[in-house]
Amino acid sequence: MQDAEGLEIYLQLAGDERAPDRDRQLLGRLAQLALQMAPDTESDRFGSVDIDNCLHAIAQSPVLFPIALARWLAGDTDARLGKALLHQANVAHLDQRFPQSYDLTEVPEVDAITAARRLCVLAAAPAVSLGWTLSMARDFPSSDGVRAQAMELLDYHLDQLLASTTEFLASQESSFKDLDASFETLTRAREAQRILESLPRVRELDMTADMRLLHSALKRSEHREIHRRADEASVFRGLLHYVKLKYASRPVIEVRHESGTQEMTVPMFSHELAVELPLSEFTDPVIGQVRRNRLWRSAQP
Repeated sequence: MQDAEGLEIYLQLAGDERAPDRDRQLLGRLAQLALQMAPDTESDRFGSVDIDNCLHAIAQSPVLFPIALARWLAGDTDARLGKALLHQANVAHLDQRFPQSYDLTEVPEVDAITAARRLCVLAAAPAVSLGWTLSMARDFPSSDGVRAQAMELLDYHLDQLLASTTEFLASQESSFKDLDASFETLTRAREAQRILESLPRVRELDMTADMRLLHSALKRSEHREIHRRADEASVFRGLLHYVKLKYASRPVIEVRHESGTQEMTVPMFSHELAVELPLSEFTDPVIGQVRRNRLWRSAQP
């Protein structure tokens, strides 16, 4: 019965027609369905394909996502469902280099503030957390409370994610270029970067050649372990034929057929994604965690 109900909710959420009252009822039904399911002990995710599909459909909807995230993440009862929805948004916007705009006009002011603070606590993708904060400042222009909270959270982004914040606010694709909060924050971010770049570098803190070699070896081991675990968990492992590549100047695979074995060159392209971690993760993880816990607690009404 739960699977049938989850499928019904997904089909309505994924549809093109939007009705505010019906959508809120669907979000409430989905939350009740999620409460009946035990989380995965390792990932705290739901072991339901229907719930995952519903969350994916919500994350792709510019109308449903801000309403659902604020509703679930602002409270404690459905916070786990809010975190799962945030994971979908992080995956969608991880490689985005400008703040994502959200329509928060249908979100209560208190819930918008609470969600904004908890997005920072949960280390959301900068495009999501920064975009939510700026959208809040844009959609509640006459609220002193929103203005104060937005400046506090923008200061947090400057302190913890200076490079990403500067890049995102300066992006030509940003829809917040004319927003006063965005312009002021970008000015302060550029000034902070200028001060950092003018500071003297201590050569004694640079890695030696041996340290760089050791670091490279550790990174290779880490990448191999990531690929090994990904291969073990992949659903394609039992469906596709596993072939090892031979590397020389170009990757080559061996193709076996009746007349013998033939080597085939495979065109490959490099791709990389750089993600800035919060500064406190490098300088003082304990104090950083304490600061994030305060953001979470102070967001409670």
